[in-house]
Amino acid sequence: MQEHPITTSILHKGLGSLLLLLAIAIQCALLTIYGDLPPSVTLADSLLSVALFAIAGYYLWYVQCTLHIIQARAALAILVQIAYIAGCSIILQIFKLEDWEEFSVTIPFRFLFGLMAWIILSQWYASQEKKEDTSSPGRQTEIEEERVPAVSQDAETLDRISVKDGARIHIIPIKEIFYLQACGDYVTLFTTTGQHVKEQTMKYFERNLPSPEFVRIHRSYIVNTEQILRVELFGKETYQVRLKDGTYLRASSAGYKLLKERLSL
Repeated sequence: MQEHPITTSILHKGLGSLLLLLAIAIQCALLTIYGDLPPSVTLADSLLSVALFAIAGYYLWYVQCTLHIIQARAALAILVQIAYIAGCSIILQIFKLEDWEEFSVTIPFRFLFGLMAWIILSQWYASQEKKEDTSSPGRQTEIEEERVPAVSQDAETLDRISVKDGARIHIIPIKEIFYLQACGDYVTLFTTTGQHVKEQTMKYFERNLPSPEFVRIHRSYIVNTEQILRVELFGKETYQVRLKDGTYLRASSAGYKLLKERLSL
């Protein structure tokens, strides 16, 4: 899983804090104008609204790293706005800060303001994700190393993977694996029998899984080419791989080129 861009830079933390304060100030002004509410109420409302939105926006990064279907992202944006507005309404009425009549007048403004902020945040996350894929020397090297696999005396070609789950040990034949996803120091295996977490690195699997059956299409994904249904252009120099079970995986430009080489396309 990719590290959250807000936490990787002091500059991003500072700018994020300033934007939250700016959002509170703007919402206070707009609520005062359109809602005709006293300043104390608009301030409390704005603090609550921005706090709820900031929490949802923070976790959007992790959702966006795995959710690549544009229709699903659009549906998520609408659902988040509805949930955010409903949450604000319930909390404000519980604390008797605003009644329903006062709140309902501001719903169109809240929806449009929130949706605009959500789209901007989503686009910024997308630019950060793409920037990390293309400009990080260390990560780019990982993809490039796939082109010339390292020869090691300790290298072995895996035909099954053992995963410990409490007192049980699962033996997973590699043909049952759909794809592998990086999760920090762990790797999650998505298989015909479900998900399994293995305490191992992606580098280990990319060197020891048989080629060309398994290809690292992204620094977060290794895919079983036998499970690929098709490869689609998702955006400018951005591709997504659809698997037979309906899953969509993002492929970096380098990963896409490697996939074409492995499949002789």
